[in-house]
Amino acid sequence: MPIARHASLCKAVATTALSAMLLLTAPLVSAADGAASPLREYLAAKRAAIQAQSAQDAAPTAIHGKVTAESRSGVRRLRIGPTGEFQYISDSGRDFAGYNLGAGSWDSLVGTLASAVADEYIVQAAAQDVPLDALDVVFTSIPERKSENLAYPNNLSYVAYIDSPATDAQLQALKRAVHENSSAIDLVTRPQQVGHAEVEYIRTAATRDSKLPPGLRDFITQEKRPAVLARETRTAANDGKPYEPRPLVARAHVEPHTGLRRVFLGKDGYHQQLHDSAPGLLGYGLAPTVEEHLLGVTGTCLTHIFEVQAGARDVLLDSLELTVDGDLSPRFGRNVAGPARFSNIRYKARIESPLTEQDIDALRQSVEDTCPLYNLVKDEQTLEGSIVRGAYADAAK
Repeated sequence: MPIARHASLCKAVATTALSAMLLLTAPLVSAADGAASPLREYLAAKRAAIQAQSAQDAAPTAIHGKVTAESRSGVRRLRIGPTGEFQYISDSGRDFAGYNLGAGSWDSLVGTLASAVADEYIVQAAAQDVPLDALDVVFTSIPERKSENLAYPNNLSYVAYIDSPATDAQLQALKRAVHENSSAIDLVTRPQQVGHAEVEYIRTAATRDSKLPPGLRDFITQEKRPAVLARETRTAANDGKPYEPRPLVARAHVEPHTGLRRVFLGKDGYHQQLHDSAPGLLGYGLAPTVEEHLLGVTGTCLTHIFEVQAGARDVLLDSLELTVDGDLSPRFGRNVAGPARFSNIRYKARIESPLTEQDIDALRQSVEDTCPLYNLVKDEQTLEGSIVRGAYADAAK
């Protein structure tokens, strides 16, 4: 698909999303309220927090997430944070053996990127003393097939709706600072070094105890495998036809009093996410940071593809857990040499199965070959952004 057409599609998706999500938007403070606006007051406090952090020594932040495939349902439970204090459920639609109990990994990724961009606009506006009265970010993606067995979110773009008395030059400088400093943008636009998943393998009995309740093995054999085979049949029937991706869209709304980001996923905002700032940057400990969630959602995607490939290859699984870890360099501090960046990203899977260790290693290889977000992070993506003046609520009028 030509780049120009990708851009047109992204703009069309964003425009369609405006009217659909407008009903979810709370009244916004306009620039006419001047310095009294809650967001300007929050930015002043954020600026003071940044200055305090800049005067201190800083160390990298260790990020940890754990994903569990939940027994008979197969839903992926993501626990984020050192003690797993924040949780998200990731699920598939009913046509792929899910129950739509939570957003899928692709939608969650786009939503988290929307929130990350909004967060960086707030941080950079505070650092540069640029006044803002309202901020919403609509993020879109047109997925793209990379090979016969691999497709993932691509053609990333966003529109930042900014209500501000700042000049056009100030806002463009703000945008440049966002793109130069965002660890999230760097994560998806620059190829990352990601190692192969380390597998802890536990052999289980070939015949499951009939007294036990249904578990993950039953989900894989009775639900996921039939759904995978049905999808493969549909794909074969469309052989030779162009890949028609489902456009992805999410909106992140910055709450002016707290800086919390409420994220609405999809055109109808059916699933939602909440993100908080880091503890030293006025975080309240109410939700994970976007950096934690970004690594976490790659873990939910890997876990799901373990289920998909197990179904496709008829591999029995009795238990599946995956951990994701990485380091994030600090944003601010006396010893900070550059923008915050992810590094040392690694995964570990704990698998219980009656099959051989060789079977499980072959499963791991097929997962890494076909996992969308694992490969997205390893590859280089394009990301474009633009700014629209005015509060989001006025953009569709």
